[in-house]
Amino acid sequence: MIARISTHLPCSEAELWQKIIEPASLQYVASPILSFVPENEDDLSGEWQTGTPYPLKLYFLKFIPLGRHTITLVESDKETNTIVSKESGRLAKVWNHTIRFRQVAPGRLLYTDEIKIKAGWLTPAIWLFAQSFYRHRQRRWKVLLR
Repeated sequence: MIARISTHLPCSEAELWQKIIEPASLQYVASPILSFVPENEDDLSGEWQTGTPYPLKLYFLKFIPLGRHTITLVESDKETNTIVSKESGRLAKVWNHTIRFRQVAPGRLLYTDEIKIKAGWLTPAIWLFAQSFYRHRQRRWKVLLR
């Protein structure tokens, strides 16, 4: 199943790009619903690196373990404002995430999260969770970018 959620963000493409390449931004926008703890302590410092698998421990509400989750950035294209990650975990064998954004007015972007989810019989429930979670993330992006 595919979840697609869009919103408008109050910033420039350069401002969003600067934040989106930092793993710390993922921690902020996902919190407090999900938190990611790197298995290798320094994995979430600096900037995301294309082709590098990031093994993480995933938690719901910061204390309920959801198992291991791996994020691998497969595309990071600043020219087209596209980021693609291949992700998988204990609950969702496939959680592939594409981020796209474009300027629609000065200081205003149209931002879209698209997530391909495969989780066996849990797919519909996880798709519903993704609908809510990505709306939360997009609200948190607005706060972070202020």
